[in-house]
Amino acid sequence: MLDRKSHPHVEILRAIYADLSLLTEFASEDIVLHAAGPRDVMAAGSRGLMTGDYIGKRAVLAREKELFRRSGGALVMTPGDIVANDYFGAVLGRLTANRHGHRYEGEFCGLWRFHDGHIVEHWENAADWPAAERFFVDEFGDEAGAEPADTRSTK
Repeated sequence: MLDRKSHPHVEILRAIYADLSLLTEFASEDIVLHAAGPRDVMAAGSRGLMTGDYIGKRAVLAREKELFRRSGGALVMTPGDIVANDYFGAVLGRLTANRHGHRYEGEFCGLWRFHDGHIVEHWENAADWPAAERFFVDEFGDEAGAEPADTRSTK
């Protein structure tokens, strides 16, 4: 059996999923988060939280904090498999949240791109994205577009 040490990017991803605030330590200033929701609804201005691109540490962290808030503080992302090399990392795991008796459970895949040891890009995917939207957006009515306009881009 081979005894191989984990790639440093595996350890970075493991740390981030254990403590999301560490993203500020490992992300570049101009990190881009791509939320996997359907891009066509962005033109209509709906489902802002789960769709589009978030550019910069401030925007990415604000979005992640909003997801945590909307979960009633109960958002848990449990990584299962993490693989990484000098350029990319992939995390397969399970996301759970519970808010006012409403429960969300689902599988996720996060793809991360690294440059010079910093995270420069992140793609989010969920096995059942519509269920994630129902939990994090639909049940909040007017709050769906609560992100500050000056910190996001909808490329």
